[in-house]
Amino acid sequence: MAEVVVGTPAIAGFTNGFGGNDLGIGLASLLIQQTLARDHADISRDVARAEGNNHVAIVEAQRAVEESVEDNAKSAELAIAGVQLEMSRLAAQAALTAATNTAALQAAIAECCCDTKALIIEKANATDALIRQLDADNTKLALQDAKNELLAIKYSTAAAAA
Repeated sequence: MAEVVVGTPAIAGFTNGFGGNDLGIGLASLLIQQTLARDHADISRDVARAEGNNHVAIVEAQRAVEESVEDNAKSAELAIAGVQLEMSRLAAQAALTAATNTAALQAAIAECCCDTKALIIEKANATDALIRQLDADNTKLALQDAKNELLAIKYSTAAAAA
């Protein structure tokens, strides 16, 4: 007589441990084992399906993250391009302002130089005229002095002869 160990199912054709051949218990045990095996297979299938669903969800989440990163990268590139465009516009505006200011300064300097040049020429002409006038006056004075001296000599010789 085979003894059934507690916790293990009985197999058909063996006794139940109480002296009798209990075929019903053996069949019940087999049915329970089949049910457990089927439940185990169902659970394994459900676990595999859940893992597959989780894998799909993970892949979709990764794809969404990648798309978000790409969108953020494109937005950043657009922002950088916008900043670069604004910097170029400001640089062009600064260059235009500098060129305009340079032209205005050059015109002012030219006008100032023309005014200064005209003033210098005017003063030089006035100085030249003054120098010629002084020379003419000095020459007249020298001539007058020479005439006076000749007259003085003439009168002193005429007075000495008389």
